[in-house]
Amino acid sequence: MVAASLLAAFWAAFVLALVSPGPNFAVLLGTALQRGRAAAVKVAFGMAIGEAVWGFAAVFGVALLAARHPWIGTGLRVGGGMFLLYLAFLSIRAALRRTEPEAGPAGEPAPSPADARGGVARGFGLMLLNPKAGVFWVSLTSVFLTPETPAAIGVIAVAGAVLLSLGWHTMLAVALSADAVTAAYRRLRRGLEATLGVVLAGLGLRLLVSN
Repeated sequence: MVAASLLAAFWAAFVLALVSPGPNFAVLLGTALQRGRAAAVKVAFGMAIGEAVWGFAAVFGVALLAARHPWIGTGLRVGGGMFLLYLAFLSIRAALRRTEPEAGPAGEPAPSPADARGGVARGFGLMLLNPKAGVFWVSLTSVFLTPETPAAIGVIAVAGAVLLSLGWHTMLAVALSADAVTAAYRRLRRGLEATLGVVLAGLGLRLLVSN
């Protein structure tokens, strides 16, 4: 009974953080609009893998090691900021392009094989290079999972969080790639791409200058 309430509280705290807007939402939105539903779902899957890495690292103390050595956190922060700036560059470049991307079935942009492979890597890289994800996991596990907590409970807690992440981000990927959203994107493509680029650039710069 105690374990069930502990897990429920852990997952409730995780969900509150999960649904708050941030880089994940912006990247999913950009991927869904630019590359279609399949690519966005792959990004969601990559995010879930990154969540698993941070979660198990926190449970088994690896993330705490990074928190105690500032240079590791700095490296992750700089890498994450540069990654977001790179995605911002891609969006702004797309906004400056006058021609529409080549369309595939159902009017969706036809992704290249590299795009299909890159979807998972994009989501995974975004999560792995986000030091705030590491700080969040360390804080969450330190509050809910004490050294006396059985390792099995920690594994279940992380596994449940990964499933919640996959479910939420997949739902967003599907919603953001709906026909109505895609049609609106085609009408307003350049403005939306430019706005997305500015948002991603702002998030990247904020990550680079944060302590």
